[in-house]
Amino acid sequence: RDSVRLRPAAMPRGVLAARRVALAGVVLCATASAFVADVAPLRRAPRLHETIDKDVTAPPAIEEPPPAPVPAAENPGRMVLDELALAKQARDLDALTAKWQRQRDLRDWENSRLTGFSEQAEIINGRAAMFFIVVGLLTEYWTGASIPDQVLIMLRILGFLEL
Repeated sequence: RDSVRLRPAAMPRGVLAARRVALAGVVLCATASAFVADVAPLRRAPRLHETIDKDVTAPPAIEEPPPAPVPAAENPGRMVLDELALAKQARDLDALTAKWQRQRDLRDWENSRLTGFSEQAEIINGRAAMFFIVVGLLTEYWTGASIPDQVLIMLRILGFLEL
């Protein structure tokens, strides 16, 4: 059966086509931005009047005397520790290193997973969905068959539905 799509009488053909093109452009831009790698924002260079104002209005530098030296007993880098304290520090550092290594291994394992409920799998799934929505909308624009009609056509071609 041939399905004929009726367009509203109040909407001229050019307006309908313009809306479709605008919608396809918006969806295409949104999909393209999903595939672009995250880029650090660009910093704006200072303008000439900003640099001149800073030079003129900058207060004169006040030199402060250097800080007084810290006694050796209070300076952590110069404290003399007994073997018990050194052993406790070494044990604590080893435990901290092991904890950080486990976290790093778990993060690497999570990033390597492409299936299941992982962040990487969800990112790929979202990007694929956006891509195929754009493909469906562009196919609707060029052929006139809506997305549900496209699904029905595909199921008929694959033999899941009778003609």
